[in-house]
Amino acid sequence: MAGKWLDTEIVFKGTIPDDISTTGVQGEETALFNPFRAIDRRDGKDLDNNDALIRILKNSEIAISLKTIGNAFFPRVVTIGVTPTVIIEPNRYPRGYAIINPNSTTSGVTNLVTVFASTVFAAGDTFSGAFNVSGYGGAAFFLNITASTAASMQVNLQTLDPVSGNWFIAQNDIFAAAVAAGQYYAPVGSLGIDNQMRLMVRVVGGTVTASIGASLKPALAAVVAGPSVFIGPAEVNTTVGYPLVSGQQERFWLRENTALYGIAVAAQNVNVFELQ
Repeated sequence: MAGKWLDTEIVFKGTIPDDISTTGVQGEETALFNPFRAIDRRDGKDLDNNDALIRILKNSEIAISLKTIGNAFFPRVVTIGVTPTVIIEPNRYPRGYAIINPNSTTSGVTNLVTVFASTVFAAGDTFSGAFNVSGYGGAAFFLNITASTAASMQVNLQTLDPVSGNWFIAQNDIFAAAVAAGQYYAPVGSLGIDNQMRLMVRVVGGTVTASIGASLKPALAAVVAGPSVFIGPAEVNTTVGYPLVSGQQERFWLRENTALYGIAVAAQNVNVFELQ
């Protein structure tokens, strides 16, 4: 019936709490921020999150690439002393390095020989001594004529047959019928530079005064000499260090917070290239 309480109705008995009747429910305030907005400069349209992230990543990759190129092609010189010297300071992240020991001298690459000292070549054939050229890849000859009364002069390059022991002509007239006083040059390459080589000088109709020299190169084996650098931790020495010999290049990949030291018998420089 209207206006009458039902026996099953729940009736609150007691005082109403202040936080509901007067103060209200208390809580922490939350600040709302506008979402990130990215706009394409070309058309002024908004970019969705995926497009914006893709462009950010591309720009980051370009920046990293430029930094890598700058580091990789920027060498620095470190002077290594007779006590452990820091070559590479610790880094925050792993990085690679190329280290070159440029202190080298090379011998044995070229052999200069006198085939004929100043000689008066009479009419007929004159043969030089034999030269062992088994360790060389090619040769060049120098002819210096100081006087001539001959009608013709021909210089032939000969090589030794290892079976018969006979000398064969490998190249004819290497100076192209030179007979007048003057200087002549003949690069013969590797043809005839086998094991044993000699020259045959043929003069017709007079005499020729001349000298002939030769340059044998490149040597198939050479001697490289120079000081070494020894690389390792802060305690490195010339006994247990990793040797970086003269003219050698090595690459090292160092973890984060790792330093590299070097030591030498006498102070010398090394070239360091930083990689990524």
